[in-house]
Order: sequence, then C-alpha cells, then structure tokens
Amino acid sequence: MVAMDERPTDTQPQGEITYQDFLKTGPGTLAGRYLRMFWQPVYRSQDLATGSAVPIKMMSEDFTLVRGDSGQAQLLAQRCAHRGSMLVTGWVEGDAIRCSYHGWKYDLTGQCVDQPAEPVPFCNTVRVRSYPTQEYLGLIFAYLGEGEPPAFPRLPDYEDPEYTRDVEYLIWPCNYFTQLDNAVDQTHTSIAHWQFGRPIPEALVFHETDWGLDVSTQVDGAVRPPSHFLMPNAHEWGGAPRGDKVVWNYACGWRVPVDDQHHARFAVEVIASKGEAAQRRQARRVGGNDRALIEVAEAVMAGKVNGRELTPERYPEHQLTNIQDYYNLVGLGDVASQPPRERLGRSDLAIVALRGIWARELRAVAEGRPIKRWQRPDALWGHVWEVAADHVVD
Repeated sequence: MVAMDERPTDTQPQGEITYQDFLKTGPGTLAGRYLRMFWQPVYRSQDLATGSAVPIKMMSEDFTLVRGDSGQAQLLAQRCAHRGSMLVTGWVEGDAIRCSYHGWKYDLTGQCVDQPAEPVPFCNTVRVRSYPTQEYLGLIFAYLGEGEPPAFPRLPDYEDPEYTRDVEYLIWPCNYFTQLDNAVDQTHTSIAHWQFGRPIPEALVFHETDWGLDVSTQVDGAVRPPSHFLMPNAHEWGGAPRGDKVVWNYACGWRVPVDDQHHARFAVEVIASKGEAAQRRQARRVGGNDRALIEVAEAVMAGKVNGRELTPERYPEHQLTNIQDYYNLVGLGDVASQPPRERLGRSDLAIVALRGIWARELRAVAEGRPIKRWQRPDALWGHVWEVAADHVVD
C-alpha cells in the first residue's frame, strides 16, 4: 500500500530511458521494437469483408490487410515488390491479391505466384512480407516483430459463447501512452468522471503482477477491487454489482499506436448475463465509443459546450466516460513532439510505477537482454461465474 502523502522522487524513469522514449513507436525506436514483440490487434473482424483488402497503419508503418475468398485474413506489406504500387488498389483472387499496376499476384504468404507481363516469370524469387495473423474474440491480431511470434495470449474468461460480447474499434488523435497512463490513474475518476460519485482516494494500492500492474484505491479504510493493467498496452476493468441487483460486465481494451499522434482503441466487453437477461441488457446499450460522441467531446474542447453540462441522464455512464476521456486526453496535445510539460505528484504514483516498468523493459531491449514474459491467468474474472447471471439492473 502506498500512502497518498508520499511523493515520487523523480517524474522520469531513472537512467537512459525517458518518458519520450515511450511515446515514439516507429520502426527502430525502442518502444516500437518492444511493442512489436507482442501480438497486437489491428482491425475488427466484422469490418473486413470476404474478398476485400484495406490499408492500415500501425506504429507508423503501412500495411495491407486482406481477407481471401476462403475467409482467411492476412496482413501483408503495403506495396508490390515490382514498382511499389499499393496492393490495396488491386483485387482479391481466391486467397491471393493481384496488383492493379502490372498484375503481379501474391498469395497470403506474400509469395509472388504470377507475373502476366513477364515472358519468363521469376515468381519464385519475389515475395512481400507477410505477418502472422490470428482472429480472436471479434478482432484480427497480428505479430509485427522479428522471428517466431510468442504464444498467442488467450482470454479464456471472455470465450463463453452464451455471454454477449461487444467489440469496439476507433482511432483517437492522441498518443497511445496517454491512454496507458490514464488506465492506471485511479484519482482522475473522482474528478473527470464525477458522475460516478467516487470520493477522492486516501491511498493508492498497486503492485506489479505476473501480467502487469494491479491498481486500486483505499477510501474510508476499505480497498476497492483493482483494475488490471496488462503489459505492454492493454487494460482490463469490470463493473461490480449495484445495490441489491446484480449486473456484471468486464472488458479488455488495447491501445495500439497508429503513429506518434494517433492510436487505435480496441475493446472487447463481456456482459455476464444469459438468456432474456442478456437480451434486455443488450437492448439498453448504446455504443460508448462512436463518432457522434467524439463530436460532443470536440465541442467541449472548442468551448462550445461545458463538460459539466453533459449529464448521465443524457449520456449513459459509459458514453459520458468516453467523452470525458477524449477531451482530457486529446486536449493534452502532441506530447510526442514537445518536451514533457507535467509535474507529477503523490496521486500519480501508479503512473510513475507503470513508467518504471516500461523503462526497465525498454532498457532490456536496448541492451539486448531478455524482457519479462508476462503471463495472464486464465481467469482474472473468475468471481463472475458465482454471480446470478439472470439478474440485471433495469
């Protein structure tokens, strides 16, 4: 337990690694090399039609995401090896994509299999890079690093087919690490998310785990259930029973850099109810992360709307939370292109702890040493199964 009257001795990680090193994730950067050592979500499955290709950008690199006619999704390099034309402008043929410029065709391993204008084709010597890809929980994941990928990180307590799952994807115009800091910042929920009525914590409770960092608060001597930060860039949280009625939901959100000024927000949320209760719960849900809400948040940033005028009566709690996070985090500006302008205090100790873990791991990458192998247990939300799932808040 960490008392709130303690202050961090330094607002930056010790040694060579600085906060700015966390923010830049392009090819060759320390944070970029580190994040590429893990499976990352890159797209939502439902948004990629069979027989189509879309361009995506992750960590300042451009790629082509293809779904072949068989339904297989695969991530390829952005450009044809011939003259550098964008593969996304071509078309899918079976489980291959043909370049629109001179017709060179690549299968989903990246191997060139046809060169219609070459009298003596040299297909076997030509390939573009293909990245290991796997679909899971409604998301398409890819491994963008070197060598063999690590074991795919499953979330078994999200897999029950009888529970309703919502899958969200949106791009926000702010650096991904502002979201990572926010994920472990328990104090901001008392101020920024005033609608929950949470008192300002008297102490922070956090510790490094096998999977990352668990963070909670103490209020009136009682410690609240923790939220779980999963290294390197995911966060799990859950909704507890309310009063004498029960509703459980829990979610995992990944924050993946698009470039140093944008990040992709992926989330899988489980509504732990079944049957009619699940249907009633789902009928009341409205997307908490859509573009209409972004317009509201941007109106707050433009001074056209006062954030305190937005109420839970007009915007359900999960919608209002995303509006508030958007204008507070996007409002930080382009943190990757400017010197740090922050003064961390005692309420930021969990942020300092997270940055310390990141600094340690990046230092290992820089020195060519092994990184920590994070391991999430099969059921972070095992207590959910004990809840009477046919009860739901009306």
